[in-house]
Amino acid sequence: MSVRAKISKGYIWRPGVIGAMALLFSGWFLYDGTVAYPLQQKMWSDYNQIMQDNPGDPNVPARLWAEHAAAKGWPTGTPKKKVEDKDILTQKVIAGITGPVGIYFLATFFLTLGRWVEADEQAVRTSSGQQADYESIASIDKSRWQRKGIAVVHYDSHGRSGRIVLDDWKFDREPTKRILEAIEERMPGGGEVDDADDDNGDSVE
Repeated sequence: MSVRAKISKGYIWRPGVIGAMALLFSGWFLYDGTVAYPLQQKMWSDYNQIMQDNPGDPNVPARLWAEHAAAKGWPTGTPKKKVEDKDILTQKVIAGITGPVGIYFLATFFLTLGRWVEADEQAVRTSSGQQADYESIASIDKSRWQRKGIAVVHYDSHGRSGRIVLDDWKFDREPTKRILEAIEERMPGGGEVDDADDDNGDSVE
C-alpha cells in the first residue's frame, strides 16, 4: 500500500495569483513614479511657463504650446493634471512595497510546486527528504484535525526528533486522510495520539 498526497491545486494557485498581481501593480506604480508622473509634471511646468510668458491673446499660448509639445513628441492637448513631488514619491513607495510582496508570494508558489507527502508499508516520507519509519513515531497531535484538518506527526530517528505536518488544505484531502489513518494503524502501540481540541496550542507552519 502506498498513498501519496500531492500539493492541492486550490492552495498552490493562491500565492501564484497574489504574487503575479502584486508584481503587476508594482510595475504599474513604478512606471507612474519614474516615467508617467514626471512627464506630466514637466508638461504642466512648460505649459504654465508659456501661459505666464504670453498673457495677452489666449490663442497665442495655445499655439505656442502645441508647437512646443509637438517638437518634444508630447500630446498637444492642454495638460489637465498638476503632479506634485509627493505624488511621484507615493507611486515609488507603493511600488517598493508591492514589489517585495509579489516576489515573496511567487517564491512561495515555485517552492511549493511538486511538494507531496506519502505513506507506504514502511514509513512516511515527504518531498523535502523527511522520512519517519512507523517505529520511530512517538506521537500524533490531532488537536486541530477536526477544525482545521491539521495533524502533526512527531518522530525520533537516529537520535534526532522531527515532525511531519499533514494539512488537508495544503495537500489533497482524501489522500492526506488516508495517510493519517495508515500512520495510526502502524505506529507503535505505545504511541500517543492527542485528540484534544486545544485553541492554545502552538501554531504549525
